[in-house]
Amino acid sequence: MRNFNTRFRLRDTDRQIRLVYTWFLLMMLGGFIFTFVWAHSMTDLSPKGIAQHYRGSDANFGEPMSFGQLAETTHFHLFTMPVVFLIMVHVLYLTMASTMTKVATTWLSFLGVTLDLVSPWLITYVSPVYVLTMLAGDIMMTLGFLVMFIIPMREMWFNKQPFIHRESQN
Repeated sequence: MRNFNTRFRLRDTDRQIRLVYTWFLLMMLGGFIFTFVWAHSMTDLSPKGIAQHYRGSDANFGEPMSFGQLAETTHFHLFTMPVVFLIMVHVLYLTMASTMTKVATTWLSFLGVTLDLVSPWLITYVSPVYVLTMLAGDIMMTLGFLVMFIIPMREMWFNKQPFIHRESQN
């Protein structure tokens, strides 16, 4: 199968295109940071806090998440998270990173998204032990995101040599 980006590489683009990709990546970084701040405020990012968030807790009179709440959250995230990661993976595939890095990052990220989407259901209806599944998915998504952020930024702004030799224009 032929790769879609054999001619276009980030490091060959002009400054304006690199600025567009940079703003996109920076906005995604802001969204990721905001998500972690929000998650920390809701759960302390601890296994106990996450379990209480979904299953409820006698200590804080919390009710478990209802089917409707879980369905609404899943519905929203099921449409948005894959799209965000698809775009991020697309940007990574425009770099000179190795095929192994690209494929591994793609699988790591989408497996993380999948675990993150199914975990609330498992935590709520099966067992609080699935908090570990959620945390594993979050770690996978974070690692994938960092690779998809750092490699393109480095290539766009710190690698000076173009991939394609351009003939001088007269």
